[in-house]
Amino acid sequence: MTSSPQEEIKNAAQAISDMHVATVPGEHARAVGHAAANLYSGAGHRLLYAPSELRQLITEAIEIGYAAALQDVRNGDFDSDILEWRPTLFEA
Repeated sequence: MTSSPQEEIKNAAQAISDMHVATVPGEHARAVGHAAANLYSGAGHRLLYAPSELRQLITEAIEIGYAAALQDVRNGDFDSDILEWRPTLFEA
């Protein structure tokens, strides 16, 4: 039996919610929330009229990406790139 589009959306939404719980630790919640709000506000007025469930899903997806990137930075995955990105960071 094939699932309906509504079931597929519900399953995708649940997967994103599960990923959010697994990826966004409490210590990063404020930073990822701030980043998501900044991106969301820059998206324009059309998102303001989207259903609340869709807005929540978009917010969680943005927060997942930001939290994953933040964790990569904390793990040192970009240490060799920091001086290229911010050459004056370590100047006295």
